[in-house]
Amino acid sequence: MDALKDSDLLHWKHSLSELIDISIAQKTAIWRLYGRSTMALQQAQMLLSMNSLESVNAGVQQNNTESFAVALCHLAELHAEQGCFAAASEVLKHLKERFPPNSQHAQLWMLCDQKIQFDRAMHDGKYHLADSLVTGITALHSIEGVYRKAVVLQAQNQMTEAHKLLQKLLIHCQRIRNTEMVISVLLSVAELYWRSSSPTIALPVLLQALALSREHRLQYLASETVLNLAFAQLILGIPEQALSLLHMAIEPILADGAVLDKGRAMFLVAKCQVASAASYDPPSKAEALEAAVENLNEAKNYFAKVDCKERIRDVVYFQARLYHALGKTQERNRCAMLFRQLHQELPSHGVPLINHL
Repeated sequence: MDALKDSDLLHWKHSLSELIDISIAQKTAIWRLYGRSTMALQQAQMLLSMNSLESVNAGVQQNNTESFAVALCHLAELHAEQGCFAAASEVLKHLKERFPPNSQHAQLWMLCDQKIQFDRAMHDGKYHLADSLVTGITALHSIEGVYRKAVVLQAQNQMTEAHKLLQKLLIHCQRIRNTEMVISVLLSVAELYWRSSSPTIALPVLLQALALSREHRLQYLASETVLNLAFAQLILGIPEQALSLLHMAIEPILADGAVLDKGRAMFLVAKCQVASAASYDPPSKAEALEAAVENLNEAKNYFAKVDCKERIRDVVYFQARLYHALGKTQERNRCAMLFRQLHQELPSHGVPLINHL
């Protein structure tokens, strides 16, 4: 950032508009890498507003440069992360018009479009559709394609195949020093371990991911790793420590995180509250369960924004159990009915709810 600041002074001094655009696009990418989505959004918007002013002054529509395409792609992904899929589609539509499929920078929006479609298919539990998109992603970005193939295999409970793929990808990314992907792969490997009922093996993997993300100041990935560590502690039967860990990680996730991650964080807080309340006296226990229900409502609202029916099903199942414990029959029945509807609609892969973050 310091290097970019120094070069920016020269670019602005000499009105080198194309280099200014490149610098802003780089800052957008860097802020996203660091997990500061608000700052990334601000930079992307700044580039767009500058170019709209230039277009008015010059009287022509201009700037079909790579930096402009990069900023728009980030904008589309940031909107999709917050569940604003209509806005993301509008941005992509503009990209397709400005950069036709046979143009130089078209592959940027093609990859962005495929990734958004993949994420939506995964949220909706349509793993066959997500799997069909992997080929297109791999053609545009091989590392991203292999990682997403492993994610699909994991969701389909094909743990052995997913593990083999992730191990190969980990070795390759370590060799080319793709730190961001190394951390993502380590988190996926840890998830494989606890879904295979081996949470103790997941801990050193998560600690390795945490050390890497902190070393490279990747705040968002560090928070994501702490979230995973808290989940491992919950599975190991120490929910009080999991809750104190969560308080460290939850602020950056709620401030800059994707809607899905906000929902996962709130769902985990509720699980830890319920597990901690097991040893409380009846009045304190009822109070803790009421607080957990509130957090589950918040998690459900976040999941609904990204149409993540599978996770909504998990939340309403948990809510029904809590309402039953609190003696609230009407609310319990409402949640149970919603759970039944979603359960009939979605495929069930037989993974215990507690083993799913």
